[in-house]
Amino acid sequence: MSQRVLIVEDDNILREMYALKLTMDGFTVDTARDGIEGLEKVAAAKPDLIILDMLMPRLDGLQFLARYNQRPPDQRATVLVASNKSSTEQINKAKQLGAAEYLIKSKLTPDDLVVHVRKYLEPLQPA
Repeated sequence: MSQRVLIVEDDNILREMYALKLTMDGFTVDTARDGIEGLEKVAAAKPDLIILDMLMPRLDGLQFLARYNQRPPDQRATVLVASNKSSTEQINKAKQLGAAEYLIKSKLTPDDLVVHVRKYLEPLQPA
């Protein structure tokens, strides 16, 4: 069974590019256009990992993380933030709210994204 990744990103081009790359690399991918849709997809899809943008309409990344953390710990996935908002304060807040990593999109290629996703999901593969 392939591992499920949820991409919560309001930029259509980035969302589709990340989804295509991850799908080509063997992951099952779901997408959401904002934090509210992302929370709905979390409940329905039960992803193994979430790629989360910070600046989105309706519910931003920090608000998403705060609500997501209300789920029981055993029902939470690893969250990787991918954002161009790179202030130390923003990065620290995201990590305090449970983000495993904070990636800067302008420095992130699709191949780099796959490397980061695999870093967290490959240990979950059965031996």
